[in-house]
Amino acid sequence: MITIELPWAAWYGDGRGHSVSLPDGWDIEICSMQGGTDIGDDGIRQRLDAPIGADRLQQLAGKSDSAAILVDDLSRPTPAFRLLPYLLEQLHAGGIEQDQITIIGAVAAHRPMDRDDFIKKVGADLVDQYRVVNHNAYENLEFLGNSSQGVPIFVNRDFMGCQLRIALGMITPRGGFFGGGAKLLIPGACGQQTILLNHRYVHGEAFRPHLDEVARMAGLSFLVNPLLNESLDIIDLVAGDPAQAYRAGCDLGSKLYATKVPEGPLDVGIFNAYPKDTELCQAGLAMVPLNSSDHDPFIDDATIVMTSACSEGAGWHSVLGPGTALRGNPRPQARRTFIYSPAVNRYDCEALYGEHVTLFREWTSLRQRLVQLHGDTARVAVFPAGALQTAAN
Repeated sequence: MITIELPWAAWYGDGRGHSVSLPDGWDIEICSMQGGTDIGDDGIRQRLDAPIGADRLQQLAGKSDSAAILVDDLSRPTPAFRLLPYLLEQLHAGGIEQDQITIIGAVAAHRPMDRDDFIKKVGADLVDQYRVVNHNAYENLEFLGNSSQGVPIFVNRDFMGCQLRIALGMITPRGGFFGGGAKLLIPGACGQQTILLNHRYVHGEAFRPHLDEVARMAGLSFLVNPLLNESLDIIDLVAGDPAQAYRAGCDLGSKLYATKVPEGPLDVGIFNAYPKDTELCQAGLAMVPLNSSDHDPFIDDATIVMTSACSEGAGWHSVLGPGTALRGNPRPQARRTFIYSPAVNRYDCEALYGEHVTLFREWTSLRQRLVQLHGDTARVAVFPAGALQTAAN
């Protein structure tokens, strides 16, 4: 057997990965991103000291008496614990005191974070020393008016109550666009009605300009977005004006996350959801490399395998979860699709992906089924961190 080590269980794993095996006679290609090495403390400081299209954070702090910092939750791998000390250092140097700083978990329509979650995300010292709170999409909101798309904009009141407003998310590929930038504000720190209508009605070319518009309405002052490799090292960082820094981050992401998708023909594709593998409802993000590719390398009878640790099980989403307004019956997959996760059951899988997707909780059973379908000489492509990889077209 050929053993493959998949990175596994972001925020919950021991760093050793997860071993899966395939038959010796199979032609297996590991498709990794371009990536890079960690920029280190000096690199972080250099990029924060040279923000794109904005004054340094310390200068902005000198004109403000309070600050709010949005951070994402554990469904995203952003290492806020590494970056927050640098931001807080500049805020304090600019004159903003500790008790005038609020760190907000921008959880959007996800579950709230508990103390252990916040310790993982921002660090134990900051949880003990600073005001750290969850966004609530149903309460504690300020209405800012309707956007140009007719969406009523409700934003977290704690965020709006601070003069200096910062978003600390990350640049991630999402297929046709990159996550990051103002997306941490909308949907991250917006009301349920705003989140629902933005998801339902704002699509295509209008999507990204709408996020930037809402960021301007909310007075988002400063953006900090790292880019990560498969080991979750910070390989670059953009900071500064939310729109300009985000665009620079997309340019970097197109290169650093770039992954060569084989020409084919391929029999099997293994797409690992790491590092967005905390819950089953995010597992589809493993497919970004294929969804962003300008060619389809798979034969008609290929098998797609999505793998995810699902450390938190099925997960929860109040807009896109089972039974919610924007999710009816799951649509059939274009190809035979297997999901491998030891931490969920078939009811979870059917609720999120439909009865046409087959769940395997043991790799041995999945491998045996693949051999039955594809024989002894299959050609396979493995995308070890699919949720961070985009096709190099």
